[in-house]
Amino acid sequence: MRARGWVTAALLGSLALPGVAHAGNGDGILVGNEAAMTGGAVSAVVRDGSGTWYNPAGLASIDRGAVDVNGSALMVRAAEEGGLISSTTGEANDGGYLELLSIPSAATIARLLEPGVAIAFGIFAPRFGSHTTRTGLDADSGPNRARWTLSSSEFRATYHAGGALGLRISDQLRFGVSLFGVYRESSSSFQSSGAFELGDGRTRVRSQGGIVQVRSFGVELGLGVQWEPHPGVIIGLTGRSPGLELITQIRATETALDLTVSDGAPDMLDFRPEDAETLDPAFTVLTTGRFNLSFAHRFDRGWVAAELDVQLPRELEPLPRRRFVWNVRAGGRYEVDERLGIGAGFFTDLSEGEPIEGLGQTQVDFVGWTAGFEYRTPHTLGEEEDASTLVFSTTAALRYAIGWGQVGGLRFDPNNGTARETFPVGTTIHELGLHIGSALYF
Repeated sequence: MRARGWVTAALLGSLALPGVAHAGNGDGILVGNEAAMTGGAVSAVVRDGSGTWYNPAGLASIDRGAVDVNGSALMVRAAEEGGLISSTTGEANDGGYLELLSIPSAATIARLLEPGVAIAFGIFAPRFGSHTTRTGLDADSGPNRARWTLSSSEFRATYHAGGALGLRISDQLRFGVSLFGVYRESSSSFQSSGAFELGDGRTRVRSQGGIVQVRSFGVELGLGVQWEPHPGVIIGLTGRSPGLELITQIRATETALDLTVSDGAPDMLDFRPEDAETLDPAFTVLTTGRFNLSFAHRFDRGWVAAELDVQLPRELEPLPRRRFVWNVRAGGRYEVDERLGIGAGFFTDLSEGEPIEGLGQTQVDFVGWTAGFEYRTPHTLGEEEDASTLVFSTTAALRYAIGWGQVGGLRFDPNNGTARETFPVGTTIHELGLHIGSALYF
């Protein structure tokens, strides 16, 4: 029963994400070329294949087909975790990690069926992370001595694949719908070991470690509207359904050791190896619904936009609680000439998690900035072709974000061979990413 409970906890922690994600919350990666330049503030103005993700109503505005591939050519995440392991006598040691990633964040294809009607298909990777943290500490208190090590590693990836349809209802109103299949994969391992050399000649050793791997598949539905009540003034509204998980595979292994030795002979030994695997075709609501309200103004050579994104809280037992989350984004784009466009933006990415309760659990709020450019190269086609030109587009953008919050660290008492607890410590995370994308408009 204990193994089954640990597996359940692993499932909930690994898939619910806010409790254990070390960095990059719900919107850690900006998918799409225009979004990468403008802080993701594109829901009201999107009019290419990335509308499949941000607002399917924007597909109704496209006037030609497009193939779009983009990603983070390089993402650097650096975390500082001050006092991640500490002693009640005052000693402490820091933790942290440096993460280098290359992420193919999106690939889309959009087709114009007829004026005002378009479809698109895409694959998006809005969450991706992989890192390892190691630290240790020796502490003395009178004749007692304690030595502890702490290590953990994580891999997290979420992929959305699906299609969308955009319809122009009138010159002022556009509507869209999207449907995604969602694949989530995660693996986490941890190891915490300590030896207490007590002054009465006893030595106590405590060690606990484990690894859990989770793979799951689910579905999400999206709806979107773009309304233009006045020329150049656009209001966007999107909604994403709760994430419904359909099938989940879990493999979890844990080993716990508690040993006390006195005068060379073991006085007490408690050793508990556990291993379990499940494959469950079960229906579980893992993520709550989210809504986005956006405003934009288009002018002759560009646009400016701002939006509010909210994610609903979750109070369903036995799933981990998720607080109400709101985020803001603002950005703009300016066309220097027919070939070159530039953009910049600001965004927030606030944590979905509750207060720190477990080792490694993180609650971090991010703010960030983006800037970039798009360069287009048109090629004239023959008179017999459907389009007058083929347009090749290259986009490059920088993204920087900084996050402040807390992470669950380890604190122990060298005077007591059994005392250890999770203790929240401050953490700062820096993220710097280079986005590279290319597109073909035909």
